[in-house]
Amino acid sequence: NNIDVSKRYTHDTIRPISYYGADKKVDLGFVGSCMVHKGDVKIVAQMLRNLESKTGDVKFNAPLVVTAPTYNIIDELKEEGDWGILQKYSGFEFDDNAPKNSARTEYENILYLERPGCNLCMGNQEKAAKGDTVLATTTRLFKGRVVEDTPEKKGESLLASTPVVVLSAILGRTPTIEEYKTAVDGINLTKFSPPLDKLSSTNSVHF
Repeated sequence: NNIDVSKRYTHDTIRPISYYGADKKVDLGFVGSCMVHKGDVKIVAQMLRNLESKTGDVKFNAPLVVTAPTYNIIDELKEEGDWGILQKYSGFEFDDNAPKNSARTEYENILYLERPGCNLCMGNQEKAAKGDTVLATTTRLFKGRVVEDTPEKKGESLLASTPVVVLSAILGRTPTIEEYKTAVDGINLTKFSPPLDKLSSTNSVHF
């Protein structure tokens, strides 16, 4: 019984994380592609530091795939001390001198530092296992692109912020508000406030 509560593939459906409580199972998290920037990868690093200082260690209960947007950004992260904490907790780090022989379609519960680029967002090589629930920062979550269905279970690809994706992969489920606040402590997250008045240049139904 897989009730499609996600309203998958309908990007206008937006729900707070509290909608799912702390019992929405997450099979794979993805932070990457052109939809993230250097700041997102720094958020991942700081969240690992926060959780390490609280619990002494960080264990992943679902796979987390992270792809920096460019090689230059990785160089900057190394200089600024953020790449080191990612390496500490990674179970796989890309190596251009010894590339993978095939696209990855099976994952362990570890942090994957993949080569800069599209990765799961492309959907024609790297893929999640069929029927998985994937939480991702990329918007191209079209049906069958990131994850396909099985006869028994529908695959879900849900869009979320970088902190929610990271924490959900670590927990293996969606977090509580309290868990979220602890993980992002000290991180200056972008704040967004929608305009109160209708813009003269738009006909959007959201105004």
